[in-house]
Amino acid sequence: MTGPAASGVGAPRARRGLRLSELLTLADQTDEHGRLLLEDSASRQAQKRVKRAGVAMTEAHCDYGDSPSRQGGRMNVSAYEALRHDLAEVLHGFAWLAELQAEGRPQPGRGSLQSLIDVANLGSTLPLVLFHRAHDQVPPQGALPSYIASIFKASRGLFSGAVAMLNDDREASARLTTEEVVAFAEEHGHLRRTETQRVCAAPTRLIGRTIEAILTGAGAEASRSGLPRHLDPDELWRFFSLHDSFSQALSNYRFVLGNLMRQHPGASPEDLFDVTVSVAGRTGTFGDLTAALAHHGTGAQSAMNAVLGRSGEVPPLTLPALLRML
Repeated sequence: MTGPAASGVGAPRARRGLRLSELLTLADQTDEHGRLLLEDSASRQAQKRVKRAGVAMTEAHCDYGDSPSRQGGRMNVSAYEALRHDLAEVLHGFAWLAELQAEGRPQPGRGSLQSLIDVANLGSTLPLVLFHRAHDQVPPQGALPSYIASIFKASRGLFSGAVAMLNDDREASARLTTEEVVAFAEEHGHLRRTETQRVCAAPTRLIGRTIEAILTGAGAEASRSGLPRHLDPDELWRFFSLHDSFSQALSNYRFVLGNLMRQHPGASPEDLFDVTVSVAGRTGTFGDLTAALAHHGTGAQSAMNAVLGRSGEVPPLTLPALLRML
């Protein structure tokens, strides 16, 4: 090939690469109706801004008789009303994500704890791809389809509960029922945030319908989901896989660091670099483990930017940046 395109002259410049902390986080983005994706977890300034714009942020005390763990807690009624309005698209979307997960990770199969974790993680990843990609980027304010925002919000709670089940000595390959997942969330308080006493505003029956759509596809039709109109499933899966791999490595690192800090009260992470640790059958120093994680993160950062069509020329992950992600 000859001419300007071959030499790079006149070729479009790749958009600036993002740091890992930028790639994996949301701030004050809103959906098409001006609702904050992070709702009451967004900054106070953002919450004041959307309220001034007329976005409802109505709260009420929970009185769901079938959910003792939520009794009396404050719930965001407005966020639930938005989800209820989008319910059909939300269920179809979760069924579509479940099929994508089953294709990308055939084992241990749909209906397993691993599939529930992955689908919830995929749902949490959706806006990261849509807001951060270089091509057809969704504007951060007032453009994201509200049902995608609802999938994201539901996914955050589902992911937290599913990971807790895994940490409760459940096998990733374990087959789940909807009743089992709902009962676990209720028994272990995953429908209430301890710090704020805010509770999930979705009725238990709706939570069950969402989980059932993921585990079995019942009550939803993946083929009717609008998600394929907004993003490439291969792009979403590649980004998710990179995110998931790094998150698991970061979780292991956090576990090792926590143990070391308990064994060496008052020590900083840097003070522990010469301490010998064993991880997944490998023995080395904590400093070696830190360097390996930083290398992993730097590679994931470059690869994620490539998936999103951005420049891979981003400064490597540093220890301070790594510690801020813990």
